[in-house]
Amino acid sequence: MSTATIRELRTSFPKIRARLDREGQVIITDRGKPAFLLTAYQEPPKKKRPRIDYYARLLSYMPKPMSAAAERALDEANRGSQ
Repeated sequence: MSTATIRELRTSFPKIRARLDREGQVIITDRGKPAFLLTAYQEPPKKKRPRIDYYARLLSYMPKPMSAAAERALDEANRGSQ
C-alpha cells in the first residue's frame, strides 16, 4: 500500500489515481501522519425485487363464489311477489 501527502493529492492527482488503480488503496498523510485512506468506489450490488403476482393479489380481493343453494335463495328473494 503506497502513501501520498495532501499536497501530492492536490498537485499530481493523476499519478496518485494510477497508484490507486494499481494497488487498490492509498494512505493520505497529513504532516507525516496517516490521516485518510483513499479507496476506489465500488457500487453496491443491486437488490432483486421480488416478483409480484398481480393475479393472485387480484383474486385475494375478489369475493368468494356463492353456493348453488345461496344463489337460489337470493334469486327467490329478489323475485318478490308480483
